[in-house]
Amino acid sequence: MLTFRQFGSQETWIKTLHFLGIVASLVLIASISIETFNHDPFLKRSIYFDIQFWICIYFTCDFFIFLFISKNKKKFVKKYAIIVLLSVPYLTILDYTSIKFTEEQIYLIRFIPLFRGGAAFVMLMMMVVKRNTTALFLSYMILLFSTVYFISLIFYIFERGLNVDVKTYGDAIWWAAMTVTTLGSNIIPVTSAGKVITTILAATGMTVFLFLRYTSPRLLVD
Repeated sequence: MLTFRQFGSQETWIKTLHFLGIVASLVLIASISIETFNHDPFLKRSIYFDIQFWICIYFTCDFFIFLFISKNKKKFVKKYAIIVLLSVPYLTILDYTSIKFTEEQIYLIRFIPLFRGGAAFVMLMMMVVKRNTTALFLSYMILLFSTVYFISLIFYIFERGLNVDVKTYGDAIWWAAMTVTTLGSNIIPVTSAGKVITTILAATGMTVFLFLRYTSPRLLVD
């Protein structure tokens, strides 16, 4: 949780900034999803480039606002410097360089700013929900569903056209649901990326369900 002067209207501003960070991430998610489902070429400059650029600019300004109102600025920078790296508009920078990336690599780069939005969500939940157990439970559940959705999109992009079992996004979301619950899916990945994210998703599912097993009794007691 951020170290700020938690009083009066300042706390309201902090919550508002976190909320706006979440809204910005939702806009990014919507634009990524639309391009994915429309089969738009990711190497082509699209409206998403401009959307991501301005949202990354907001994320950067947001960081410096938090730095300005922080009590211990040195500690803040040391603890949250990664936020700046997640706020860089990499697509815009790469667009002005001669560095060449594949369509799939460009697609993965688009997800980087979403981690910044995820950080804003966790911070907001810790401030709004007073009981830490409840905050963690809600955060884990929402982050779990978000992770499943993002990974299913990535799986769909890498496997479609190569995997005969992945014909539509519905196949990808079915694969994700079966994998995260560790039941196992009848859809076997054929690409290296597909195999890696299958392992990641299965590990995520096991970790979250262990967490839920630990926190559920505490929620009932609270």
